[in-house]
Amino acid sequence: MTIRKPVLFLLLLLSSVIAANFAYYWFVTKSGVYEQETPLSADSKKPLVVPPPMDSLGQGTRMPTPEELEGEARYIDQQVVKASESLNDPNPAKRVGGVEQLSAFPTPDSEQILVNTLGLDFDAEVRRAAAQSLSVFKQPSQKTVTALLTALQDDSEAVQREALNALAGIAGRMENGTPPFNSLLANLSNQARAKRMKAGVRQSLLAFLKDQQPSSFSSHYTTAPY
Repeated sequence: MTIRKPVLFLLLLLSSVIAANFAYYWFVTKSGVYEQETPLSADSKKPLVVPPPMDSLGQGTRMPTPEELEGEARYIDQQVVKASESLNDPNPAKRVGGVEQLSAFPTPDSEQILVNTLGLDFDAEVRRAAAQSLSVFKQPSQKTVTALLTALQDDSEAVQREALNALAGIAGRMENGTPPFNSLLANLSNQARAKRMKAGVRQSLLAFLKDQQPSSFSSHYTTAPY
């Protein structure tokens, strides 16, 4: 069988094209030029994490700067001075407002001013407001407790009752049976014998002592420093 030259030429050309295509396919497969990324499954996809803005980090928990603390302290001092100035007003209502304002800023200075007002102001309503304002101090000084005990003998029953409420709150924040607690109960027990105490206040005080004192607490206590 005789193959003509044109046909032989076409066969050789076709073989060359096939060989070239095979070589190209082998090259791109090995080199990864057309390698496609395997899509992630629903379970393997990582969530997109977007960091919060830098200016929002720490909001709500940021510690105040020294300048801010100094400014706040300065503001409180100014308010205490402003409120204390109203205690010199001849109008009792104005003085009551100043006393109530001081209770919003429970500082050592405002506490001392309230103690002085409780013992010295000539208006019973102002003294009553002072006793009430002293009840906001969570850790009152000894002067405050002494002033409240003395106020249990005030001429006004309203002042006596407000002082008793404040002292009851102080006792309620103490641990039952501790020396400070027993000492305060002893002082209250002594005050219950005071002749100047109004009958209604005395009954409230005796009921409080009966409810609060531990069974080991004896009524024979006379005086005990707070």
